[in-house]
Amino acid sequence: GQKAEQTVSVVMWAEPVYKNQVITESMLKEYTMLTGEFEKYAVTNNSGTKSRRIVLWEERGKLINTFAAYSLQQDTVATIKDIVTSRTDNSDTVLYSYPGKNIVPLDVGDAELKSFKTFLQPGDRINVIAIFSTEEVVKQDDGYGNYVTEQVETFREESVFKDIMVADLLNQNGDSILDIYAAYNERTVYQQANLDASEAFQQSVTPATLLVALTPEEEATYYQYLSKSDVEFKVSLPQRTE
Repeated sequence: GQKAEQTVSVVMWAEPVYKNQVITESMLKEYTMLTGEFEKYAVTNNSGTKSRRIVLWEERGKLINTFAAYSLQQDTVATIKDIVTSRTDNSDTVLYSYPGKNIVPLDVGDAELKSFKTFLQPGDRINVIAIFSTEEVVKQDDGYGNYVTEQVETFREESVFKDIMVADLLNQNGDSILDIYAAYNERTVYQQANLDASEAFQQSVTPATLLVALTPEEEATYYQYLSKSDVEFKVSLPQRTE
C-alpha cells in the first residue's frame, strides 16, 4: 500500500538524442515515478541480488559530458546503459544490415562529398569512377624513317562500381549522420525548423567519410584501383528511369 503512494525522482530524456551525442543538462528533465514502477526496472543478478537500472535525479550530474550509447527517444527514462564514457567508433557499425557484404570507407575527396551533402543519404545508390595515371609505350617517327619507343604518362578513366549502396555517412567527428537524422525525425516540426537554421546542426550532417556496402569481390576490385598511381574516385548518381 505504501509503495502505491511513494514516489522517487528519476531522470527522463527531454529531447531525442542521437548516438554519440554529448549529453548536456538541457537534455535532462525530472520525472516523478512510483516506487513500485521504479523497482520493476531492477535487474536480478546471478547471485540473486537486484541492481537498479534507472538513473536517479540526484545523480544527473554523472550523465553530463558522457555520450549516448544509441539513439534515445524523448520522454523515456534514462537508464545506466543509455550512456558510455567514450565515443563509439561508427566506422564498423551501421544501422542497416547488408548480408554478404562488407562496410568499406570509400576514399572520396572532401570537395566530392560536399557537392553531394544536400541530397546524398544513407541507402542511396551511387556510381563510382576511378581516374588514375598510367605509363604507356608509344612509337614515334624520328624523322628518318625509324621508329623509337617512348614511355609517356597518360590518364585513364574507368568505371569501378555501378549502383552500389551507401551504407552510412560519417561527419568530421566520426558521428553517424544516419543516427543524427534518426533523432531529427523524432523531433517536432518546430524543433526541426530550429535545427535546419542552426549552423552547428548543418556541420553535424556534413559528410566527411562515405561508407559503402561491397561484396568481397567488389572490395578486392576497389583495393586494386586504390593501389594505382594518383588514383582519384568520382561519385555520380544513377539516372532514375521512372
